Amino acid sequence: MEDMRSLNKITMRKDPIGTEPQSVCYLCGKDGKTLYRNLVDHLFGAPGEWTFKQCSDPNCGLIWLDPRPVLSEIGKAYQNYYTHGQANNAQQTRLARIIRPVLHTMSIVLLGLRVERQRYKRMYLDQIPTGQLLEVGCGNGKRLARMQALGWDVTGQEIDPVASEYVRTVRGIHVHVGPLETMNAPEKYDVVIMSHVIEHVHDPIALLTTCYQMLKENGLLVLLTPNAASYGHRKFGVAWRGLEPPRHLHLFACKTLIQVAQRAGFDRNQCWTTPIGADGIGQRSLLSEETTQGGRQLITTRDVLRGFWFQLAASQVFRADKNSGEECVLMATK
Repeated sequence: MEDMRSLNKITMRKDPIGTEPQSVCYLCGKDGKTLYRNLVDHLFGAPGEWTFKQCSDPNCGLIWLDPRPVLSEIGKAYQNYYTHGQANNAQQTRLARIIRPVLHTMSIVLLGLRVERQRYKRMYLDQIPTGQLLEVGCGNGKRLARMQALGWDVTGQEIDPVASEYVRTVRGIHVHVGPLETMNAPEKYDVVIMSHVIEHVHDPIALLTTCYQMLKENGLLVLLTPNAASYGHRKFGVAWRGLEPPRHLHLFACKTLIQVAQRAGFDRNQCWTTPIGADGIGQRSLLSEETTQGGRQLITTRDVLRGFWFQLAASQVFRADKNSGEECVLMATK
C-alpha cells in the first residue's frame, strides 16, 4: 500500500493536469463560495487536488470546479476511465458478486420501481415513435444497442477513439469520432440522447445549442445527469459519488438544467428527478485510498449492503421530496 501511495505521488508530480480559474458562476456570473476543497480522484486516479464552488445566488445554486482542467489537458483525467469496450474500473469480491444482483432485484421489486427502471433504461422514450436517434457520448455503445433493439435507427458520437472502435467493430453501429460540433450530420434527428455527459463539458450551453441545431422541428432532447440537490449529496457530502473531480466540471439541479436548455434555444422543457440509481450511489460513495488502487475500486459486501440500504432510504425520501432523486432527467423539445 505504501508503494502504491508513493507511486501515485510521483505520478502527480510528474504529470499534473493544467488548469484554468473559473471564479464566477457559468450561468449567472455571480461569485462562488467554496463548497469542498482538497478533493482527490479516488475513482480513476487522476492527479491533483480539486475544489468545488457553489453559486452564491440561491436562485441559481450551480456547482462547479475551480480551478478546472483546461480543454487541452482534460484527457489526462480519463486515462483510466471505463468507456473502453466492456472494461469496468470496479472489481468485486466473490460474495459481493453473488449478492449484488439479488439485492438489486429485491430492492426494485420491494419499492415498486420496475416500471421506472424500464423507462429509465429506454431513456424515457417508451411513448415516443421510433425514428432517427443520436447518442452524444455513447461510450461503449451499450445504450445504443438497446435502443436499436427497440426499433430506433441509431448513430453514436464519441471523442474516445478506443470506445468508438469497440462500438463499430463489436456492436456494428456507426459512430462519429470527435467533438459533436465537427459532426456533419446528413439529416436531422428525431431524438438526441445523452447520459452523464453534460457535467463533463466546459460549455454546456454550446453543447445543447449544437443538439438543438441537429434536431428536426419538434425533435426531442433527453439527458441524464447527477442531481446536485439529491438526497445522496446531502447524506454523503464530500464523499458523494456524483462529485467525481476532476471530470465533473459542472453539477446541476433541475432549475439550472432548465436555464441551460432555455439559453440553448429550447422553450418547451420538462425536468424531474429519479431515485432509480440510488443503489449505485450508495455503493460507490465513501470511497477512500484504501479501497481503490491504480484507478480500480474493490467492491466489497459492505459496499453492496450500503447500496441496498441507501436505495431503500432514498426511495422513501423521494416519496416526500420529488426533487431528491439521484439523477435529473431533462426532456427538451425543439
